[in-house]
Amino acid sequence: MSSRFAHRGMGVAEKSKRGILGVLRELFGYSRKLVVPTAVALVFAAVGAVLTIIGPDFLGQITNLIEDSLAGEIDLVAIGRIGAILLAIYGLSALFTYAEHYIMSTITLGLSRDLRRDLSRKINCVPMEYFNRVSHGDILSRVTNDVSTLQQALANSMPSIISASAQFVGCLIMMFVTEWRMALAAIGVTVLGFAIMALVMLCSQKFFTARQKDLSELNGYIEEMYSGHDVVRISRANGKIKDVFNGMNGELYDADWKSQFLSGVMQPLMNIVGNLGYVVVCVLGSALVMGGEISFGVIVSFIMYVRLFTSPLSTLAQGMTQMQTAAAAGDHIFDFLQEQEMPQEVDCRPAPEQIRGKWSLTMCASATRTTRKRSSSRTSPPMCSPGRRWPLWGPPARVRPPWSTC
Repeated sequence: MSSRFAHRGMGVAEKSKRGILGVLRELFGYSRKLVVPTAVALVFAAVGAVLTIIGPDFLGQITNLIEDSLAGEIDLVAIGRIGAILLAIYGLSALFTYAEHYIMSTITLGLSRDLRRDLSRKINCVPMEYFNRVSHGDILSRVTNDVSTLQQALANSMPSIISASAQFVGCLIMMFVTEWRMALAAIGVTVLGFAIMALVMLCSQKFFTARQKDLSELNGYIEEMYSGHDVVRISRANGKIKDVFNGMNGELYDADWKSQFLSGVMQPLMNIVGNLGYVVVCVLGSALVMGGEISFGVIVSFIMYVRLFTSPLSTLAQGMTQMQTAAAAGDHIFDFLQEQEMPQEVDCRPAPEQIRGKWSLTMCASATRTTRKRSSSRTSPPMCSPGRRWPLWGPPARVRPPWSTC
C-alpha cells in the first residue's frame, strides 16, 4: 500500500495557493482567445443590469400619475407611453442577458475541451516518477471532476458576479439621485450584509479547497485498491484498507458538509438583510411623505431599488461560493499542467526508414542419386543443380540472414 494514502488526521485544511484572481490570471494566460469574448460577455451583463435599474424610476412616474389623477380622470395615454418604454427597456435587458449567457457557455465549453486535450497530452509527457507520487485516480479526477467544476463556475458565476456588481453600483447611484436620506438608510443596512458575506467567505474557503483535495485523493485510493484487489486479498490487508478508506472518507465528509453549510447559510442571511432594508425604507419614507418632502412614488421606487440593491448581495454570495470551488479545482489543473516534463529527445538519431533486404538460396543435389540417406560410400561432394529444390536427403538447414543478431 502506498504511503501517500496514509491517514492524515483532521488537520486544518490548506488554502488555495492561487486564489480566485490567480486562477483567472492562469486561465487568461493559458488561452488568450478567452479575453475578448469574456470581455464582451461581461459588458453585455453590465448593460443588462443597468437597463434593469432604470425601470423603478418609470414605475415611480406611473405611481405619481395615478396619485395625481385620483380626484379626476387618470391619464391613460401617459401611463401607456411610460409602459411602452418600460417594455422596451426590459426587453433589451433580457436580450443582453441572453447574449451574455450564450457567449460564456460557448467559450467555457471550448475551454474545457482544450483543458482535457492538454491534460491528456500532459499524461504522456510527465516522467514516471510523477506517477509514483500521485495515483492514477487523482490524475483522472483532475481531468473529469476539476475541469467540469471550473467550466460550470466560469459559465454561471462570472457573468452573475459582474451583473450583480453593476446592478449594485447602479442602484446606489439611482438611490442617491432619487432621495439621499433614504439611500443612506439602505446603505447602512447593506453594509451589515457585506460584513456577514466577507466573514462567511473567509471561513469557507479552506473547506472548499480541502473538499477538492480530499476528493482527488479518495478517487486515487479507490482506483489503486481496486486495480490491485488480488494483491490486497493475498496479503490479507482488507481490514487495513477499510480503515484507511474510512479515514479518508471521513475527512471528505467533514470538509464537504462544512463548505456546504457555510455556503447555504449565506442565502438566508442575505434575505434577512433585504427584509430589514424594506422595513427601514418604508418607515423612513412614510415619515418623509407625511412631512410633504417626497411623493408616494418615491417610496414605490425605493422599494424596488432596495430589492435590486440587496439581491446582488445574494447573487454575489452564491457566485463567490462557486468561484471558491473553481479556484480549488483550478489549482489542481494548473499544478498538473505545470509539472516538469521529460526532456525532449531532439539530439537522438532519427528512426531509420523502412529496410528491405534481398536474398536467395542455391539448392544443391548429390551426385549419388541411388539413395536419399547419407552414406559413407559417397565420395564426391554435393554438386549445385539449378533444377533441384533441396538435396536428395532432405531440405537444407535454416539459413541465418547476414543481418541477424541472434
